[in-house]
Amino acid sequence: MKKLMLFIFIPLLSFSQNWEFIGFYPADGRHHPITFSYDEFGFVIAGQNSAGEYLSDVLKYNAQQNTWEELSSFPGGPRGYAYGVADDIYAYIGFGSNYNGYPTDWWRYDMVNDSWLELASFPYLGRDHPAMILVDDKIFVGMGSIDGENLGDWWQYDILNDHWIEKTNFNFGNRHHPFYFSIDNIPYVGFGHGNSQTNDVLIYNDFYRYNITSETWTQLNDFPSEARVAGTQFSYNGKGYVMSGDGDDHEPLDSGELWEYNPVSDTWSQLVSHPGGARWAPGSFVIDCTLYLTSGYESPSDTYYNDILKFQLGEDCGCTDINALNFDNNAIINDASCCYISGCTNPNSLNYDSLACIDDGGCIPFVLGCSESDSENYNPTANVSLIYTGPYYTELGSGGYHYNDNWDMVFNCYESVTIKSIDLYAESAFSTQIEVLNENNTQIHQANIALVSGFNQVNLNFQIDVGENYKIGIIGNNEGLYRNSSVVDNVFPINLVNVIEITGNTTDNPLNYFYYFYNWQLEIGCNNFEGCTDESACNYDEFANEDDGSCIFAEMYFDCLGNCINDADQDQVCDEEDNCIDVINPVQTDSDDDGEGDACDYDDGIRIDEIAEDTPTLIKMIDVLGREQQEHNKGSLLFYIYDNGVVEKKFLH
Repeated sequence: MKKLMLFIFIPLLSFSQNWEFIGFYPADGRHHPITFSYDEFGFVIAGQNSAGEYLSDVLKYNAQQNTWEELSSFPGGPRGYAYGVADDIYAYIGFGSNYNGYPTDWWRYDMVNDSWLELASFPYLGRDHPAMILVDDKIFVGMGSIDGENLGDWWQYDILNDHWIEKTNFNFGNRHHPFYFSIDNIPYVGFGHGNSQTNDVLIYNDFYRYNITSETWTQLNDFPSEARVAGTQFSYNGKGYVMSGDGDDHEPLDSGELWEYNPVSDTWSQLVSHPGGARWAPGSFVIDCTLYLTSGYESPSDTYYNDILKFQLGEDCGCTDINALNFDNNAIINDASCCYISGCTNPNSLNYDSLACIDDGGCIPFVLGCSESDSENYNPTANVSLIYTGPYYTELGSGGYHYNDNWDMVFNCYESVTIKSIDLYAESAFSTQIEVLNENNTQIHQANIALVSGFNQVNLNFQIDVGENYKIGIIGNNEGLYRNSSVVDNVFPINLVNVIEITGNTTDNPLNYFYYFYNWQLEIGCNNFEGCTDESACNYDEFANEDDGSCIFAEMYFDCLGNCINDADQDQVCDEEDNCIDVINPVQTDSDDDGEGDACDYDDGIRIDEIAEDTPTLIKMIDVLGREQQEHNKGSLLFYIYDNGVVEKKFLH
């Protein structure tokens, strides 16, 4: 790409200016969003997504809480390439294109009450990519394109009277998608895409100031670097800013350049470029001292962004509340950074405090492992056995959906662990497969998964042994999985509680991308000895520390050998169930069914007491095995059976 590098001014910064990635909004990535802010809130409205669909959603960003809220949709319907400006209460939105062409409707949005009012329509041609500048109670709109033809007209909207007035045309070349801003109530316009008389692409680097009173244009110094188009712009503290976009050949700039314009000296200074590649048609807004960049399209990676990054613009910004823990005595402008709670701010800590905004140095790190002292792999320092760890998709930098399934993430494992689950973000619903390879590129795990659009927690239960250069990746269909394509510097290796270390990927740039797999759920169970752990069981194992469900218990009233625990008459009927405890009656006959066996029931009409006057006759003697005996020797137990049915147990001493 051709670069014009003459007269580039790069000042020494007197304070630290760095970009910070802070998250994503919960909606489609897009280019050409309508963006503005008021108070501590920023807005992202409409635009066009990766499918070419026009959008109408309204997203509200809370800078204090770093949260998003979706509000009522834009009533003008889905559209892209539209623009808006905002004062202290209202935003004014219109132009762009939709499925029906180039609308001329004009709307006022109440940012406080989330309500819309349609105003007087624009009286001339609708258009894409106009300039739109707010100055006090007036809004200036002009240029842009319709059906491929660039425009150079200039109009004024009177907010107080809801009225449009045509003003002096911009006569320095019709163009669309210029850069523009207002400084001290003076409009500035320049750059953009013009009409070429040849086959070459005409991109401007000229710059102009508009006099509202005289309706005249004054040409200023040309932009000192590459001509550009289709970026974003804003003003802050008496200066104007342009950022990102395409260069003089309508190809992406080499980086997301941020330039500052000083109207006093009519000069430009380059600041710190935003992370990742340059973006086509992003959005931006300023809250307090902080610039926020969002959305846009990056063509080299085919990424439609829905992220948000921030950048401190002024050295006078900070916490101005004397009661805050981070009070800055040198700050003049409050940047909403005031903090009132200290604690552990590291989310990968046992005592993480989500409300704390200043770290107190007392974080307790997670130690994954077995905390059971009688286990083979007991770790006396372990405080968790199951944990979610590893990067969230918002932590590594910006990214987008990727469709190449040939790349893996590489990791080492330092302790045997189970990967229970892993998070994936899919652009749409589809089915695919995940595999894990060992250092020899042999597949050791594979899982079929069905994904839904958006967030997916995928259960894996992959057991990983100690080893290096494992690879995890997609081996099946990939219809769009979220990949971080702008990984922050020095992020690798990524340590997962000292158990797994993600070292990079298998591309030619192993430290530049993070593919698909976020928020790893890891588990280290105790290596226990399985067996029966119930001391009352017949197969109790005194060495087992994990019950395997194998316990066997004796039947009620019996011991583990099948013998009665209590059997006074030794007739093999346990006392708890014996209807004659002291009389041998293994048959348990009970003729009158009164719970007393015939052998000891003396009042049932057939028992001993009722024939006591008769002398019973001994029929035979038998031993405990039922063998008949002819004599009863000392030291033996015999059963005497009489003709009246009585059985008598006798033991001779």
